[in-house]
Amino acid sequence: MNMLLTGECCSDNIFSLMDPTSFSEGAFEAEVVRALTCFYPHYWCRVFSGTFLLEGERRKADLALIHKDLAHWFVIEVELAGHSFKHHVLPQARCFRYGDPDESCVTSLSVAFDHIPRERAEQILHHIPRYVAVISNMSNAMWKTALEGLDVQHLVLSLYQNHKADTVHALDGCLLAKVDSLGFAWYSAVDQCMRIKNGCGLPTGTVQIIDQFGARGSWTIREENGTLWISKDNGPTLLEHDSYVQIIRTYDGIILLRTSR
Repeated sequence: MNMLLTGECCSDNIFSLMDPTSFSEGAFEAEVVRALTCFYPHYWCRVFSGTFLLEGERRKADLALIHKDLAHWFVIEVELAGHSFKHHVLPQARCFRYGDPDESCVTSLSVAFDHIPRERAEQILHHIPRYVAVISNMSNAMWKTALEGLDVQHLVLSLYQNHKADTVHALDGCLLAKVDSLGFAWYSAVDQCMRIKNGCGLPTGTVQIIDQFGARGSWTIREENGTLWISKDNGPTLLEHDSYVQIIRTYDGIILLRTSR
């Protein structure tokens, strides 16, 4: 029997593992939302029924977990151990990781997250880094290995209950984002500078930035009245006047530019 002690040694603090197979998919999904909302307070978590398209197949998602700074977001697939991995779990994860969102994703995001307008939902879907995670009710080494091969994360949520039917959640695994969006800077050819609001996560001073062509160069970032001014130290930026440029930061601190296509 798997047991959990949450504090001082008394019966109220002793929790036993609930049978993971006793949950319906809907009930387990609700527990996943509760757990993610608590464990990841810097994110919004909602039911997300948007559809993704890959190689002619359409597949509907379960949940969306969006960073409150819009740095990145996760498509969360909730799965039970009895589901076919080969014919259901793996195709779902692959589609969400590499497929394209259709128009239903915009509607689903703006409805589920009522503070996000359609324009911002479109930005999230097409420009903000997207990750995929499968959260299941039981651990499975084969699932984890196969999903890692698709760059999909696998977490396991377990529920424990004490003699008063109080419930606690245990999450095995951690959601990781390799790339963050720091926001969109406006470029002025007159000033030969990009401008973005201070507090986005960029440092001031001389910084190495990889430009839209993949070339690393030296840029200077200075702050003035709550705005960051970003200028290239040598050579032209070759950016269009009055355009917006997305600034990306990787997990190891590399900063790069991404222009609209």
